[in-house]
Formats: sequence, C-alpha cells, structure tokens
Amino acid sequence: MLDGLFQLVSGTLNFFYTLIPNYAIAIALLTCVVMLITTPLTLKGTRSMIEMQRLQPQIRRLQVQYKDDRAKLNEELMAFYREHEINPVGGCLPLLIQAPVFSILFYVVRGLTNQAKFLGVQQLLKSDFYPAAQITAGFKPKYLHPSDELYQSLLGKTEMNAIGKDHFDLSISAIEALSKGFLVALPYILLVAMIAFLSWYQQRQIMGRNANAEVNPQQQMMMRIGPALYVFFAFVSPAAIGIYFLVSTAWRVGQQAFITRSLYSGEDSIGRQAQKAMQEAREAKKNGGGAAAKKPVDAKPVDRKPVDKGSRASARNGSGNGATPGSRAKPQDKQTAVSGASSAPKPHPRSRKKKKRK
Repeated sequence: MLDGLFQLVSGTLNFFYTLIPNYAIAIALLTCVVMLITTPLTLKGTRSMIEMQRLQPQIRRLQVQYKDDRAKLNEELMAFYREHEINPVGGCLPLLIQAPVFSILFYVVRGLTNQAKFLGVQQLLKSDFYPAAQITAGFKPKYLHPSDELYQSLLGKTEMNAIGKDHFDLSISAIEALSKGFLVALPYILLVAMIAFLSWYQQRQIMGRNANAEVNPQQQMMMRIGPALYVFFAFVSPAAIGIYFLVSTAWRVGQQAFITRSLYSGEDSIGRQAQKAMQEAREAKKNGGGAAAKKPVDAKPVDRKPVDKGSRASARNGSGNGATPGSRAKPQDKQTAVSGASSAPKPHPRSRKKKKRK
C-alpha cells in the first residue's frame, strides 16, 4: 500500500517535471497540489473549532451539570455536537493529514536520490557471469518507471541541481552544505531563513486576531517550540524537503489571511462572537473560583431549633406573661414567653451539688 502511495507522489512529480524540467519547480508544484487538497479540510476544521469556542459557555454548563456522571456527560456532549453540526476533532484533521503526506514526500525525495549499492559485487558478476550487464554508479531512483523523464534525468547522477547544472544540489541539507564552505551553503541558509520568517509571521497572524486573549503557558511553549522544530527539520533535511517547507508555509500564510478576512472581519462575525464567548467563559470561571475561595472552610452550621409562631408573636406584644404592651419584659419573662412555660428556670446541677456539700 505504501509503495502505491510513493509511486503516486513520484508519478505526479514526474508529470510536473515533464512540464517544467526543474526539480525545485516540480517539487513546488507538487506541494501546491497537496495544499490545495488539504485546504478545504483546514477551513472546515477551523470553522468547527471557532464554533466550539462560540458555544463554550453552553458546553461549560453541561460539564458542570453532569460533572458527577461521566457517561451522561459524554452522551449529552455528543448530542450537543450533533445538534450544532460540529466536529470536536475537526481542528486536528488537517495536521493528521499533512503529517503522513510529509512522510511520503520525504521518502520519495530520498528514493529519487538513492545511491546505487554493491558496485563491487556488480562488477564481479559482470566480469564472471553477466558481461552484458550495465553498471551505473550514482543515483538509482526508486518509485519511478525507467522510462520516466525524471528517472532518466537522475540516473547515474550524483547531484540534484536546481540552478543550472552545477548549483544548489537539492539532495543535500544545509548542514552538509556548510561543510563545503560558506558560499556553497549560502543558498541553503537563505532557504532556511525564509522558512523561519514565514513560520514566525504565521504565528503572528494567529495571535494578532485577539491580542488581549489569555494564552496558557503550555500553548505559549508549543507556539515557540513548533516553529523552532520546523526550522530545525528544514536545516537538517535535504533542500528538496526545504522547498516543500517553504511553499507550504507560504501557502498557510495566505490561508491565515483568508481566514482572518472571512471569519474575523466585523463585530458580528463568527470569529468575534467566539472570542467574546471565550472571554465571558473565562470571566465566569474566575468569578466562580473567587466566590468559592471566600467561603469559610472550618465554619460549622448553626443548629436552629424551630420556634412556634404563636409563642414568637406572644413574645413580641408582651401577651402570655401578664405584661402590658408598653412595658419591657425581663430576660426571665422572655425566656418563659418563648418556651411557653410559666415556671422559673431550674437551677444548674452544679449549684445543687454545692448546696448538698454545704
């Protein structure tokens, strides 16, 4: 199955090479085709993510309501997602697709510049058993038919030059080019620098949509490490992969500009509504946490005994103990009025013991 995918990608690359016989341009056109296929998925995933942010207060209410019943919570969330036609993993779908595409392209490029092996054994077989056999040093491309133009252009070569016949070998990386001298490595360094700038600019586009948004430390770290790893791979990978990085990053910059203009322009846009909803959810969470923090931890509830309403009314107007409305009731009288008893309060048990001792 993987060989079939490799042959599909290499066949598409061969098609573009027959149109324009330049390795860098052929790889760039192949990258455009890949990004053109993944762009609708990216836009759909972005809309789904924004819709989830816009509905975050309602999702939060469901989480609070069913926090003690995980099965019921999952059931209600799935029903909620179906009702609003959103996919909770839609934002990750483009990344899940681009990762295997990058791996396939990497193996195809490495296969195109595959070095012929076991030349000594081939020479021995040619001299002893197969005199008519052809021995070709250098590249022996994989995943291509021998009749393909791309195969014929690389067979027996030791370089995959993109500028003229002697410059910018796409089969080596920037770190390998540095070992040959700074002037040789200059085009590779410029390629990596352009990739680094476009990666930084793409992150700035995303952050610029909501400059006042709070970003958690984990997300900040990922936004810093992500472009750095991207540039590192471009530095150690063959320059042909660097062409893919450059074109795909430039495509994503244009893609982010389109998303900003179509989904975040105007206060009534879905993007602005999502940002307001997320801000309200954060404020509600903060206010709820502050109220809970102010509640005393060690406070014990007061045990209040029920009091008869008639006795309470009698205590207010002074009736039931022979007092007039204008007179003040003594503490003993109040206690008698509340309890409904006419007798005086009993002495404390300790006072009885003292009397007996005396």
